[in-house]
Amino acid sequence: MNKFMRALHNYLGLILCIQIGLWFLSGLVMAYLPIEEVRGSHLRTNINTAWHNAAVSPSTILSQHSEKASIAMTYRLHQQVDALSSYPVYEVRDLGKVYRYSALDGLRIAPIDKETISALASKQYQGEGTLKESVLISELPQEVQNLAPPLWQIAFDDDNGTRFYLDPNTGAVQRVRTDTWRLFDFMWMLHIMDYKDRSNFNSPLLIGFSASALLFTLTGIVLLYHRFRPRRRRSIFTRQSL
Repeated sequence: MNKFMRALHNYLGLILCIQIGLWFLSGLVMAYLPIEEVRGSHLRTNINTAWHNAAVSPSTILSQHSEKASIAMTYRLHQQVDALSSYPVYEVRDLGKVYRYSALDGLRIAPIDKETISALASKQYQGEGTLKESVLISELPQEVQNLAPPLWQIAFDDDNGTRFYLDPNTGAVQRVRTDTWRLFDFMWMLHIMDYKDRSNFNSPLLIGFSASALLFTLTGIVLLYHRFRPRRRRSIFTRQSL
């Protein structure tokens, strides 16, 4: 029995040694990196929308559309001299089309152009770099794969490779991605063993390796017990009879 346990333990160790090392390494790195720095919260400005300033009711806006129209409350960032603020907006979906109206005066608002989106991105940026590039993208990279396209991708020339992803309708930053975040994401991928989407925590690969690691631990405990268990002392009478 001990021979089988020892062989099983050794083979499991050979199979698992690299992944167990990656689990420890990735866990250490993720624990070391400050989560607020990973999220890039220190690089962006959050703007609140004052909906109590709305002067137009939703019914007034809906009266301009069909009976099947639906309405939602959102906002739009805008720059006033050196300050950045936002105003409330109604978003109406009617017959497959989307319309946006200012809740302040009821006027329909136009899409945000590249010059304006670049200015809004620069105002929301709190880092030490400058804006390098603004691109409207429909095919999203892996680092923002959970968002809906299109998005404005804004790149800054700082030391951390910062990118802002802005909503083309609101002008607000949806995600901040930096080299720190990319390192954390890579370690997360190694940790959960999802090398494609980096989001599936229940992958068969992870479950199989975790079960094998548990078996490796149990066999090690059994071998440790047999190695250090107290040995019975033979009776003095038994020795004398021999």
